[in-house]
Amino acid sequence: MIKTELKQPSAIFIACAVFFAIIFFGLYWTYSSNRTSTNEQQLLLNGISRTQASVLERRLSLAFTSTQILAIELEQHGGRFEDFDHYAQNLMNSIGGVSSLQLAPNGIIEKISPLKGNESAIGLDIFADPKYREAAIKAIENHSMIAIGPLPLVQGGIAVISRSPVYLFKGTQREVFWGFASAVINLDNLLESTRLKDLVEDGYQYSLSRQHTDTQKTVIFSHSEKPLSDIVATTDIILPVGTWKLNISRDISARLNDNLRSGYLLSIGSAFFLALALYAILIQPIRLRKLVEDKTAELKELAYKDPLTNLPNRRYLNDYLPGFLEENRKAQKSSAFIYFDLDNFKRINDTIGHDVGDKVLEIVAQRLNSLCHEADKVVRLGGDEFGIYLSNIANKQEAKEHAERVLAYIHSPISLDAKEFILSTSLGIAMIPEHGDSLVSIMQNADMALYQAKQRGKNQSVFYSHDMKAATLDLVEAEDDLTKALQNDEFELYYQPQFDLQTKQVFGAEALIRWHHPTKGLIFPDQFIRLAENTGQIIKLGHWVLENGISYLARRREQGLPYILLHVNLASQQLADPHFVTVVRALLYKYQVPAKWLGVEVTETSLLEDISLAKALLQSLKDMGICVAIDDFGTGYSSLGQLKNLPVNLLKIDRSFVMDLERDQADRKIVEAIIAMAHKLGIKVLAEGIESKEQWDMLMSFQCDFGQGYYVSRAIPEADFNAAPPIQ
Repeated sequence: MIKTELKQPSAIFIACAVFFAIIFFGLYWTYSSNRTSTNEQQLLLNGISRTQASVLERRLSLAFTSTQILAIELEQHGGRFEDFDHYAQNLMNSIGGVSSLQLAPNGIIEKISPLKGNESAIGLDIFADPKYREAAIKAIENHSMIAIGPLPLVQGGIAVISRSPVYLFKGTQREVFWGFASAVINLDNLLESTRLKDLVEDGYQYSLSRQHTDTQKTVIFSHSEKPLSDIVATTDIILPVGTWKLNISRDISARLNDNLRSGYLLSIGSAFFLALALYAILIQPIRLRKLVEDKTAELKELAYKDPLTNLPNRRYLNDYLPGFLEENRKAQKSSAFIYFDLDNFKRINDTIGHDVGDKVLEIVAQRLNSLCHEADKVVRLGGDEFGIYLSNIANKQEAKEHAERVLAYIHSPISLDAKEFILSTSLGIAMIPEHGDSLVSIMQNADMALYQAKQRGKNQSVFYSHDMKAATLDLVEAEDDLTKALQNDEFELYYQPQFDLQTKQVFGAEALIRWHHPTKGLIFPDQFIRLAENTGQIIKLGHWVLENGISYLARRREQGLPYILLHVNLASQQLADPHFVTVVRALLYKYQVPAKWLGVEVTETSLLEDISLAKALLQSLKDMGICVAIDDFGTGYSSLGQLKNLPVNLLKIDRSFVMDLERDQADRKIVEAIIAMAHKLGIKVLAEGIESKEQWDMLMSFQCDFGQGYYVSRAIPEADFNAAPPIQ
């Protein structure tokens, strides 16, 4: 059978057909390429021609206009020109491109400006000179300007001359021919205003011509030494005396011929080698089949292997796990899937470098491989995420023991380049088939368990439970409700008064957000702010609070209510927003609210996330005149050391220090120390959570400036706040 295949004449026929097909295609491609090159050259020449023609047209039109200006001047002054040289010089300077101007009463040149170099033209009789007579007579008959040239001048040089006949008493019965006003445009000077000579040096050819009025023959003014080639771009130059033509070309025949030769050789060579290769393939199907199988297996292995760790990858898991599950189902065996990643691994990449991170991942992969049985599978799912498929385990306890070994192995120190790294991991475990019998359900459930492990403090393993799915669904529903609440404007601002302890006057308020849920009723911020932070919607929510607070201040002004200082709370994500200051400035401008009416409150913990970034943002706000307040002071870390470096106007003592002020001596000492320290730094102090007259009096004795709490009022809606009576 194999010998029969080797002798098949169809192989030769197919190879020959391919040979001629490739030659045909190659030749077609070569001709198409040349045609494209020709079209591109034509487009280029068209652009150059239009550009240079525009320059010439502008220069010539202005130059020709000079004769008409002279003619009008003579007609208006009865043929007299007292200061011709001065007038002509000014005219040539303003128009440009004119070599000289001439006046020829009765056709005899009497005045030329400039005279130097043109003396030989004085006294020339235009009607007597056969070069000029015919055109001059025609200009008189038609009462129109004419152009003559190119022609050699009596005074030397080649030029184009425009002449306008001058008539005294023009348009009346007394009209009489006076003579000619002429402008001489030196051809060399004219061409200097274009890039034609530069183009010639770059390999272009050109010709400048016009059609003779009487003979209709083409008169060439100027041209390159080399004649025009086959590809020519022609542009008309529209002038008051007729139409001239500018032709520009470039000879690319050598390049086109080279392309043809290269195309022929490439086509024939490619056709020969491809036909030969095809013939070899056709007569060796068994060898080719084996080669294809080997290459396919090699590519398949590469497709299923992670190049860094040499572990199977996610594609391997997607393609093979269903088969493993089916085998275990038939054998009635239990199995498990452990899904995990390295805790805080991003810090290694960000601080030390990705090369070190890659080495750490390689070591982790080696440790994981050493833990597993031959039938188990360790898979790198991407980044620092891994999965372990335990193919045959008896129960949860066995899966738990394996997870504990993984935790211990990964937690063992890793030494690299004289540095020691201690890693931890969080593991989510899904039992099979108890927690799923498909790839999707197993991965989802193991992922939920992993999330719970991280929520519980990391460096531990957690089994999936059905309660996790319910909690996840509740979280998804809550996230969806929050998104709809922003869209449907379900939020409202409440205002809690802030008062001066000495004068008992309300000087400001803290804006506190409330959520009017369509089914759950009024929801307080402690029930949804954390959700907004975790879902990334805190920026939108913060913007809503900021804009509605500022708009409330604008309404107070319009209603004639007294000025108050309104404080809004900022989340840590807002402090990291590079556009936040711009947003605040834009909103203040939009509602025409002075910056001194607005205050912002930030907590110690949010400041400490990035103290340098927060400091820069707060400084910008303070520079605008906005009051900057530190909220919940005393509950964070290292605040005393940082306070002197922060741009702060107001310190808010946390209510936890105020609530037991009457009974707890330690709280009294802390509060008194905070107030004294703040005043030393020039910072005002506000105590939160004042609920009794005793607390008020005690804080006032400590020289505390301001207060806020239920003793005066809870947070209340806008209408109630506006109508609130003064403090008794």
